[in-house]
Amino acid sequence: MGIFRKKDKYQPTKKELEKFNGEAIQYCVERVNGQEQVLGKDGGIIVLDDVIVVMCEAHEVFRCRIKGATVAELLSGNGVEISGIDDNTGEKRYTVAHYSYYRKV
Repeated sequence: MGIFRKKDKYQPTKKELEKFNGEAIQYCVERVNGQEQVLGKDGGIIVLDDVIVVMCEAHEVFRCRIKGATVAELLSGNGVEISGIDDNTGEKRYTVAHYSYYRKV
């Protein structure tokens, strides 16, 4: 029955998410009512089998399921936007993780 189901074009695939796995981030912010709140600094992005986790200062600041999440790299290439339903609170959250700058040779 799932053979003819329409594919969601915004649904990220596991292969697309692999480039974000292990990426070091300088800081992570969340947009709430038009204001940006800093969630944490010095962390990373972890992509597991069915969840995306953003860690800052050894604490989990955001966790959502891959199914239903939207992941897009910033146009500048300096970060990634992740939006989805938070597993802990159950509400829709919109976060932006800015990459740490490391010279890539």
